[in-house]
Amino acid sequence: MSRRVPVEFADKVSTVDTAVAGERQEPRRTFHVTEEIRPDVRLVATQAAGHPVVFSLWTDERDVAELCGDAAYPATAGLLAIDKAQVAHLGREGVIIDLASLVRSETVPGLYYTLFDHLSEQALRRVVAALVPSSHGAGVDEFG
Repeated sequence: MSRRVPVEFADKVSTVDTAVAGERQEPRRTFHVTEEIRPDVRLVATQAAGHPVVFSLWTDERDVAELCGDAAYPATAGLLAIDKAQVAHLGREGVIIDLASLVRSETVPGLYYTLFDHLSEQALRRVVAALVPSSHGAGVDEFG
């Protein structure tokens, strides 16, 4: 039985999905962290083999708990997520996303994530490089 997702949270997820789709249409970047698109949500964009790869970065502890499907989830600094449809599209284009390093969301079907105990520009770059081995990590915009 699936969990009931609050309407307000479902709206936030929908807005983030739309923003991810829009960011994937932007000019290619080696690595970029956007301004907040919703409170406590930014996008992390990179490219691999000439294709855009866009993650959502969630930092509100309530959102993280909701995405993890566990209100008692240990406190974390952030959650980096990518949807199954983007992973499948990238796979067809020859870009590999390391799904073995990601956890499937219990509340948002088709969403995979990893958690951060400490969130910094270096940690973010390291995780993205590990998840997308063919990504380019040079030229990082300031993360704040």
